[in-house]
Amino acid sequence: MEKFRTQLVEDSQSMQFSLDSRGDREFSLKKKTGVLIRSFDGSWKSRAEETGAREEAAKALSGKSPGNRLPELPPLPMDAGTILADNSFLTDFLGRLALAEWKLQFRARRCLRAIQNTQRQKLKTVFSHFSISVMFKIRNQTEELEVSEGNSEALKFNLNGLTRRINETVENQKNRYKTILNCEIPVVLQAGEGAILFHEILGHSLEADYVSQGVSPFTLSDLNQLIVPPQITIHCRDDRDPFFKNAGADDEGETCPSPLLVENGVLRRFISDFAYQRILKLGDRGHARLEDFSRIPQPRMFATYVQPGRFPAAEIIASTPYGIYAREFGNGGLDFQSGLFYFNIRQSYLIEKGRLTAPVGNLTVSGRIRDIFNDIGMIGDDFKYDRGVSYCQKNGQVLPVRVGQPTIKINKLQVNGGQSA
Repeated sequence: MEKFRTQLVEDSQSMQFSLDSRGDREFSLKKKTGVLIRSFDGSWKSRAEETGAREEAAKALSGKSPGNRLPELPPLPMDAGTILADNSFLTDFLGRLALAEWKLQFRARRCLRAIQNTQRQKLKTVFSHFSISVMFKIRNQTEELEVSEGNSEALKFNLNGLTRRINETVENQKNRYKTILNCEIPVVLQAGEGAILFHEILGHSLEADYVSQGVSPFTLSDLNQLIVPPQITIHCRDDRDPFFKNAGADDEGETCPSPLLVENGVLRRFISDFAYQRILKLGDRGHARLEDFSRIPQPRMFATYVQPGRFPAAEIIASTPYGIYAREFGNGGLDFQSGLFYFNIRQSYLIEKGRLTAPVGNLTVSGRIRDIFNDIGMIGDDFKYDRGVSYCQKNGQVLPVRVGQPTIKINKLQVNGGQSA
């Protein structure tokens, strides 16, 4: 029986700052240090302890630190005035829009983990994430709209791009084509954020705990079998992407030997941690993630990258006589018990006679998990990463994830929403 033992020390800082159109402000800064020790020798044992400092965390490991001394984390922005000054262009813009209300929210987090894994290798991972969200309402409308952006470098954002997207969202919302949709039609997913749909319906289906529990649509017999059309290849790592560049190992101190999840439609691996690798007798692991040291790791995606195909985006749209172009994405989810999924499209357009025509605002797309795999159509050649604000919730743990894809056409999805004439 393979034994398992990991020691993880975490040092983290998180900051939130918000400002709204009434002038209300709120600033918070949190620091947290602690240790998680887990082992398996026929049964699981876990011990988590929050400590006041990294020296105490080292003592919690029986006087042994997993690796060299932890370096100091660079401090997070702590001056609300500086944040406001750096973003005055955006606040001035929001003031000129004459919105019913608006709220700006800035978030920043840095997390350093030192891990000693089962092979007694001593590793360090660092993850930083910075984001800005603009929530707003248009006068005489009840819907709350949102435009967000994030990165892994600093609390600096493309303010010109943000204001353009906000202005476009406002204009589209005001000028929505009055129509009610309740039909199955083609949906074209914009390059970048569109891959969050694949994260939900395919990524979660490949997580080994769901496979083991028998709720996933896939089983062990699907390994090395065609599960989606052969034009689909999906990676779970990308060395060119800076998002997880300093988090080369998972939260058990393991790495997956290959980034391939799906190769030319063929399933190559499941997303697994040590526990489910052992239960399912899988060939590899390296996908254990936890929100913080007080939680138990579980099989989780870092990233979902749908690789580019051969069609220009314009050709994909031109091939669609009637459908929806999905541009800004909201929340989504899936229910393994019913086999159904849904997803909210925050900003969408009609495709008519192969051209983008009128905006139609918020829509919901839905369908059966198994069916959508057969309905994947044209794959574009214009791969893009998302805007850095994709999150995933599983069993109460919320984690940032990364997605990317080219423009992709789904030949048939149930579409609901719109507004009456």
